[in-house]
Amino acid sequence: MRMYENAGAALQRLLDGRGLTPAALAAATGIDTGMLRRILSGRQKSISTRNLLAFSRFFGLSLMELIELFS
Repeated sequence: MRMYENAGAALQRLLDGRGLTPAALAAATGIDTGMLRRILSGRQKSISTRNLLAFSRFFGLSLMELIELFS
């Protein structure tokens, strides 16, 4: 699994840009709230393809755009 060093900060910017909470993102994507908290805090740097796809769909980004943001 690939490591995404900037995922937490990038995901927080995406959330802030939409005025969303991690709980709202979890509800909309089906991604576990605890996993989102670990990503946002920087403790979780590996992200599954399934979760990357869920983020990209939700935020309207291509998978490559999201990977670039998170890398």
